[in-house]
Amino acid sequence: MRGFAIRTPRPMVAPTFLVRRAACVGVLAVLAFAPSAHAADKAAPKAAPAAAPAKSPILTPAQLQECVNQRERLHAQTDDALKDKAQIEADKAEIGRLGTSLSEELAALDRTSDAAVDAYNAKVEQRDKLIDTYQSRVTAYNVKAEQVKATKESYEKSCENRRYDERDLNDIKRKK
Repeated sequence: MRGFAIRTPRPMVAPTFLVRRAACVGVLAVLAFAPSAHAADKAAPKAAPAAAPAKSPILTPAQLQECVNQRERLHAQTDDALKDKAQIEADKAEIGRLGTSLSEELAALDRTSDAAVDAYNAKVEQRDKLIDTYQSRVTAYNVKAEQVKATKESYEKSCENRRYDERDLNDIKRKK
């Protein structure tokens, strides 16, 4: 009795298996004949036109060279823009320092002395020239920032996340 409780008897398994198998064969038979009956009623659909071949995800050596050049241009443009930004921030700090100094000097200015007023006005003109220089640098920086952005978008579109052959990259590095 003990063996009966541990194992399932063979005669009980076989009929269930055969029923399942017969059901599967019946379903497969229906599915196999259904399309052929439907196909006789309808005309065959037109074949889809051949799709254009997909762009190769692997960069050619010429494309890889162009991507390397774009990346170098992007780094150079970014470095140049960052130097300009640092200069702009320094100019801005200098303008603020001069503004504070001039406002303090204005409070103590002897307005009866023409020499003192002229000296103060010269400092104000110097600050105004620095402001003009600052504004022209900001305008130039904005143009450079747009160029960096355009170069970056171009690089991302054509080169980023594209595969290439390491040997081609090594060849390009060796040529430099």
